[in-house]
Amino acid sequence: MRSIRYPYFTLAILGLGLLTVASPSCDRGEANDNRAPETHLAVKSIERSGPDRLNSKVEMSWYGTDIDGYVTGYELSLDGQNWKYSQSQDSTFLFAIPAGSDTADITLYVRAIDNLGAKDESPATLIFPLKNAPPVAEIDQSSQSLGNALGVLTYRWSATDPDGNETIAGAEIRFNNGDWHTIDPKQSMLTFVLEPDQGGGMGATASMFYGNALQATLTGLDGLQENASNILQVRIQDIAGAQSAIDSALAVQVSRPSSDLLFVSGQTAFVTAQYQGWMDTLNLSYDLLDLNVNSGESRPYFWNPTFRHILSQYDRVLTVTNSDNALDPVTGATQPLLAHMAQALQNFTGQGGKLMTSTAFGPNTDFSPFVGSFPMDGIVSSSGQVRLLPDSALVPQVTGPFPNLHPASILIGISPLVPSADAEIFYRAQLTKLSGWQGDNVVGVRRKYLGNPAHINEVFFSMELHRVASSSSDMNALLEQILVYDFNW
Repeated sequence: MRSIRYPYFTLAILGLGLLTVASPSCDRGEANDNRAPETHLAVKSIERSGPDRLNSKVEMSWYGTDIDGYVTGYELSLDGQNWKYSQSQDSTFLFAIPAGSDTADITLYVRAIDNLGAKDESPATLIFPLKNAPPVAEIDQSSQSLGNALGVLTYRWSATDPDGNETIAGAEIRFNNGDWHTIDPKQSMLTFVLEPDQGGGMGATASMFYGNALQATLTGLDGLQENASNILQVRIQDIAGAQSAIDSALAVQVSRPSSDLLFVSGQTAFVTAQYQGWMDTLNLSYDLLDLNVNSGESRPYFWNPTFRHILSQYDRVLTVTNSDNALDPVTGATQPLLAHMAQALQNFTGQGGKLMTSTAFGPNTDFSPFVGSFPMDGIVSSSGQVRLLPDSALVPQVTGPFPNLHPASILIGISPLVPSADAEIFYRAQLTKLSGWQGDNVVGVRRKYLGNPAHINEVFFSMELHRVASSSSDMNALLEQILVYDFNW
């Protein structure tokens, strides 16, 4: 008779027919009593001690043999009394080491069952010498908020366990010396937003959001300090009660918004200072988010959710950018800063926020992030050249105290835009067209708020307005009319 060989760790259930074996001591036709099957573990014993003990996550396989029938299943137990049925011939076990102990000896019992229901009377057993390894919590410092954060902090972190991440039972976070707060260890991105001030002075509470969630999971989180260094800490626990070392983020200063107007600059320091001068002349109160200062230190690593939450704290936003490209380290996309901001700005205006934007476009700009987010469908494309001369101007197309805007020198690289269907033409440029250039001359549009068409809540210029600000008084008048009067609703 050919013998049947069971390969090491093989998973196979043999569907052999019921065999009736004749014995020399039995008459022909007389049936033998059924004999119970035998059970075999792939490993006979494990000899380990001290630091060489196994982790609590263990893989094991087994098989059964039956000389007068066939094996239909198995029962497994950890105490030899309570059994669990399985048809599998292997499994990954996640053993629970008793709380307060870092070692345990766990006995596994396995018994085969044959086609007539007989069970192995001497189950196969194996003792697993286990040692629990503490879990590890780690904050990704390379992606956390830095600089002077405007009321919003975002962190990415990880929770791992050498015994298997399934053994992680819980996680906690705190700021500075505040209280520990329980969080979901499976949520790897946390954003904290300062809550409305309840009385002024130092000290603050925050709401916590998971990932890109719109609703906070925790509120009233304490420990944060306004205008001071803040350090997030995290720790985790496993099912045996072992706790990780506390991991800490880099210190970051957080300040509460001081106005309902946010000035977002993606321009050079010189242009940023120009806008600040104009707004200071108007005695406008505003907060500044300079995306280029200190090599982009204040630039959000995550445009969503960080930048979206920053915008949510304000009623009005002035955004000025240029056509320079910037890398998004999360998506790997290289595109203008305004393209990175587009989704969050669209959400902001969709919720009734008021937005004024001045930007420029390069010759190879991808317009897909802009279309829909802003009141434009693209820019005019034509051969030839177009210029704006000092004796020409940007001219308003709507009634109201809007000034003409003049350049101090000849301007090239102008990108007239194609208005979206819901846009109102706001400004046209008196362009000089050369070498067969053809197309419209719209450089400024407005859009009304869908929730109340009587209000303007978005103004968009496809030109850098500082280039047509030969008269500071004209720029003051334009900014005042839009930011103060048109957005006063």
